[in-house]
Amino acid sequence: MAIEHDFFGLIDETASGGLAWDDTVELGDQSIDVELLADDEGRVPEFALDSAAALIQALEGFDARARDALVAELSSRQSATVGYIDEHVEMLGDSLVDLLVHNSGDIAIDVLRSLQLLTVVIQADHSDEDEVFATFDYSIAPDESDALLTVSFDVRGDVVAVETSGD
Repeated sequence: MAIEHDFFGLIDETASGGLAWDDTVELGDQSIDVELLADDEGRVPEFALDSAAALIQALEGFDARARDALVAELSSRQSATVGYIDEHVEMLGDSLVDLLVHNSGDIAIDVLRSLQLLTVVIQADHSDEDEVFATFDYSIAPDESDALLTVSFDVRGDVVAVETSGD
């Protein structure tokens, strides 16, 4: 059975008894793919759908918080953010400059400012405070690399993890 919500409208049920909804949201000059998923419809409380709707409506603010978390990671050489930047500086070489939106001379900050937010995935059935509720996937060069820098939020909107994935 599908669920109806004021913001999402009718949220489709998957064949396995979960939920799936997706849309494209504009953020500045970017189109962001947003997905709402749940493996188990029965574990999706109304407040989780309301939290998901609030997150989507405040996407710009959450993007800023995610980027702040990435900047905070620059102080640790072992962080996922520093590893991602180092990998792309090496892989892209001089062509990295062509991808930068800002060129202040601080390559790490310039890369973080130039990251593209590609997708936001909200796990509506992960509404406990110790679970990942939403992930924001970023890339500096989505056409050249599958590597992503992912910032995860809990249902309260706090950043809980920064990780890399892909090649």
